[in-house]
Amino acid sequence: MDRVFKENSLNTGKGGISILTKDVISRIDLTRNAFIMALISHINGEIWR
Repeated sequence: MDRVFKENSLNTGKGGISILTKDVISRIDLTRNAFIMALISHINGEIWR
């Protein structure tokens, strides 16, 4: 990512997802939403049984 976007240390700054989405989605947003999506089967367990 650093090479493609000519940045240094994207993994410690706002991150590649922020650059790819023009700051519409942050790394924190993506992580939070992925975590919630991973819990869907536990949140709505009755649907998955």
